[in-house]
Amino acid sequence: MMTEVPMPEGRGSRIYPDRLRAAADLLDQAAAADDKAAGRFAEARVDSTPFGISPQARELTARWATALAAREADARVLGDATSDLAGRLRMAAVSTRSTGFRGRLAVAP
Repeated sequence: MMTEVPMPEGRGSRIYPDRLRAAADLLDQAAAADDKAAGRFAEARVDSTPFGISPQARELTARWATALAAREADARVLGDATSDLAGRLRMAAVSTRSTGFRGRLAVAP
């Protein structure tokens, strides 16, 4: 499902390429942070070792590993989506006419 995000429009309103590029740079930083977080979740999952031999300890460890894997996947998906949006902003900054940019960006929720 795509969502349209309204951009400033109207008489005298203009979306400046340098502002789009600056926004894309910030999104790239956010995507890098997401990737770093995903890596930390992965490390924590690999470094997790059972802290007891009881069945309860093993079950707790398995649940913890599952939760970390889910957070890692979430962070990677968020990083990819953020990076994609940064790319769209960069394309819009190059030329609003050649990219078909009409004052709206479609983003996945």
